[in-house]
Amino acid sequence: MSPEIIAVGFFALAIVLLVLGVHIGLALALAGAIGSFAIIGNFSTVFGLLKSTPYYSISIYELSVVPLFILMGMFSLYGGISESAYRAINSWVGRFRGGLGIATVWACTAFGATSGSSVAASSVFTKVSYPEMKKEGYDPNFACASIAVSAGIAMLIPPSLYAVIYGMLAQASIAKMLMAGVLPGILQAATLSLGIFIMALRNPGLAPRSLTVYNWKERVVSSLNAWPMLVLAAIIIGGIYSGVFTPTEAAAVGAFAALVICIARRKLNGGQLKDSLIDTAFTTAMLNLVIIGATVFSRLLTVSGLPIWLGGIVVNSGLSPTMVVIAILVIFIVLGCFIDAMSIMFITVPIFAPIIAAAGVDLIWFGVLTTVALNMGTITPPFGLCVYTVKAVAGAEVTVEGVFRAALPMYFPVLVTLALLIAVPIIVTILPNTMLG
Repeated sequence: MSPEIIAVGFFALAIVLLVLGVHIGLALALAGAIGSFAIIGNFSTVFGLLKSTPYYSISIYELSVVPLFILMGMFSLYGGISESAYRAINSWVGRFRGGLGIATVWACTAFGATSGSSVAASSVFTKVSYPEMKKEGYDPNFACASIAVSAGIAMLIPPSLYAVIYGMLAQASIAKMLMAGVLPGILQAATLSLGIFIMALRNPGLAPRSLTVYNWKERVVSSLNAWPMLVLAAIIIGGIYSGVFTPTEAAAVGAFAALVICIARRKLNGGQLKDSLIDTAFTTAMLNLVIIGATVFSRLLTVSGLPIWLGGIVVNSGLSPTMVVIAILVIFIVLGCFIDAMSIMFITVPIFAPIIAAAGVDLIWFGVLTTVALNMGTITPPFGLCVYTVKAVAGAEVTVEGVFRAALPMYFPVLVTLALLIAVPIIVTILPNTMLG
């Protein structure tokens, strides 16, 4: 049996293990180690690989950005920065039809600039915006669906962990990947806001007009109270774009700034500081385990020659680069029904990135398209991690089936975003290509 076919078989094994609930790091390490032995046939060589991989896969300077971004997100989460942003946006758009849902969309987008985690955004805004929507008479399932879909925008906006992981796996510039997500994130927020507005207009029972009226003074005050979010976004986005900071330096400065802001506002007590550090350590350790497993799996791909083999097939297939990209995006959307986005990225990017490069496609552009496509998996049954997160926080007032059903029409704005990014690549590439650093 050829090495390429063996690698395909163990690729399938990794997916089966993930669907069965095996931890992603363990699943990738098992499939990679056994597959490598099946190809090499030398236990000592494979064992040597397993001994060296844990150190060399995570002792990379660029990866230090991960715990720092996570720490900044934890400080923002426990310090209530996200809530002040929601209040500010709600004071301006809350009176529109579906306004509270639209406020949630843009608050999630702003929260993405301090967190980069869709699951965190789902949890936070179910606590913050769901009670407000319920009080104003919103359909509970529609309210939760709008939160779940909006939370996915955090995957795009820097400091997106997905951008960092993709850059590492595809060997693309992490700084450019982070900047490339800014305009697509704003675009997705705009298309989703329009979608929520149209849905509320067609069915007023889903989202009645809010009865709460804010005067100009209240709007100004609430907007001024949202300054921490703007400061952190300026540090991360402005610092990286201008070349003042590398991504790692921006993460360090951002984490420190978030801590100082929270302490100055007296929003972070000793217990919350401890929880922030513990959660950061736990999340970082979990990601490191995944990176180690993914590195073992990538060694299988290297020794098998699978990416080169598939790349040759694609290049000789006669398909245009755009059609190749669309075909891969469809695969991502289907896989998102069964596996979480991070797992899909770790398994597939080492395979698809060389194919995309061989087809002459910009890896940064493809990385953003990948993130948007994987975003759909967070709201797609039966996996839909954001939907389950929202349901867990909202409690018995909603059902998983109801939230999934309410989220179905919201797939369309995400698909529109994806289509626009494919048709107009400059939306993705303009900021990375004009970076000063």
